[in-house]
Order: sequence, then structure tokens, then C-alpha cells
Amino acid sequence: MINRTKIASLAVCAILSAAVLTGCGGSSASSSTASSAAPAASSQAASSVVSSAAAEENGASDLDGIYNALLQADPISNQFEIAAMNIEYDFGLQAEDVVSYKGVKSNDNGDAGLVLVIEAADGKAEDIANQLTAYQQDQVAFYGNYAEFAQAQSNVENAVIAYKDNRVVMAIASNECTADLDSAVDSALNS
Repeated sequence: MINRTKIASLAVCAILSAAVLTGCGGSSASSSTASSAAPAASSQAASSVVSSAAAEENGASDLDGIYNALLQADPISNQFEIAAMNIEYDFGLQAEDVVSYKGVKSNDNGDAGLVLVIEAADGKAEDIANQLTAYQQDQVAFYGNYAEFAQAQSNVENAVIAYKDNRVVMAIASNECTADLDSAVDSALNS
């Protein structure tokens, strides 16, 4: 004998499945409204990060002197420009604490090289330096998972993080770096 309750349950499930699938299609009017609303929300969030982090992404000309001096001392291979998104999500910095920045990091596996110069908002340089130290510790833990990246881990452990007035610098030696980064950072911040 066929159980009528099971048949009724299967019928209800089939009807609900069809309704769910129909709802996923939507009309062209509703999908264009939804698609235009999503970029607006994401562009508002992105614009607050970019406008707070820097007038122009990854570069303020007033940071060029320090940045170029450090990049000369610490040549970064296969450079990846640090973007406003990286400032907030990778380094964990508050967008409103960063007036401008300029930086690159190595895009090579196993090379942790990085040069980052930040103009902090008034009174925020120490907070930024502390957050960069937390980033450094995270990177040490990351590279510690891979025996083949021992050099990169050592370079991150010896990163130089310093600040003077509202300028904050983080430098991680690339695998090819032979310069004394402590001296290079000190010289760049005091010039």
C-alpha cells in the first residue's frame, strides 16, 4: 500500500522547490535594480577607505623621498603595489588613521620584502606602528609553517618598524637585500 502522507509530502516538496527556483530567476527589472544597488553600496564602502586612506591610491608625493631611499636600500623583487584595500584588510589599519601611504611588497613566494611609508593622522603614529607590529607577528607565524621559507621568516622577524612625528615606516628585507635596514630607516626618517 502507498502511504498517502508520503505522497502528499513529496508533492509539497516539489511545489516548494519549483517556487524557490522560480524566485531565483526574477524579472529583468528587479535584477537590474538589485545589480545597481549592490555596486552603489560597495562603492560607498570602497570610497570611504580610499578617501580616508589617501587622495591618490598608493602614493603621496610628500612620501617619495623616504620611500625611494628605502627602496634603494631594500630592492623589492616582483613588486606588488600596496592598495587601500591592503592598508585596511592586510595590515589592519583604520582608514581614518592613515592620511596617505606609499608602499610595495614582493609578490614572490618565499620573499617577504616590503617597503611601506605612512603619513599618519595626528596622534596616530604609535597606534599604526603597534598595528604593524601585530602584522609582523602574523607574518612570522605564516612563514613559520613552511620550512622552505626560512629566509623570509627570518627577514620578517627582523623587520624595522619606526616612526617620527606623523611618519611611520615598515621595512622588511627582501631576500636580496644586503643593506642595514635599521640605518636606512633611521636615515630616511631623519632626512
